[in-house]
Amino acid sequence: MREFVVTLLIAVCFYLAMELKACDLNECLICDLYPASCPACLPTSPNCNISLPNNCTMKVLNITTDPELPVPEGKSVTVNCSVDLPNASFSWIKDGELQTNEKTSMLLINTLLESTTVECHVNSSICGDFNSTLTITVKAGDYLVIILVCVGAAAALLMLFAIGMKVALRRGQVKSRARKMERQQHMENIHSTTSTVNTVSSYY
Repeated sequence: MREFVVTLLIAVCFYLAMELKACDLNECLICDLYPASCPACLPTSPNCNISLPNNCTMKVLNITTDPELPVPEGKSVTVNCSVDLPNASFSWIKDGELQTNEKTSMLLINTLLESTTVECHVNSSICGDFNSTLTITVKAGDYLVIILVCVGAAAALLMLFAIGMKVALRRGQVKSRARKMERQQHMENIHSTTSTVNTVSSYY
């Protein structure tokens, strides 16, 4: 009987300890700035079985990336999900697909080619579930700039070629007109000489 009572007391103490830990709400709240404004943040607060009081703010997830957004196209990016919660476990969803092998606060994405949406889910046995979503935007790679420069250079060369052809054509037209005028003048000279010879012959 005595052993049964001791075992029961130990079980009750363990249960109460777990209950007190489980309802330690101040670990789930932002209490740093003005703890007195939120009763649940005070050490004397009976945090068990109470709803979240006014002026109390639950902790939130903070998602950051390295490098910062927008991420250069083709680069790798590390997504960090930071939150100060007790007994926290992490899971990640990328573009709607659960990343089964990612169980830490960091998610590594290799060779990012397009914008991607990631969701960080945190479960705290004391504070509950938290989640946050971030869209990782991508900055176009430098090779696009090179392509644009090449296209611009090609367009400039085509324009210069067209201008050169136009100038050459005009020069050809001018020379053709000059040769035509020379031939015409030559024919007129021949005609004038022939007329003079015929006149002299008629005189004699």
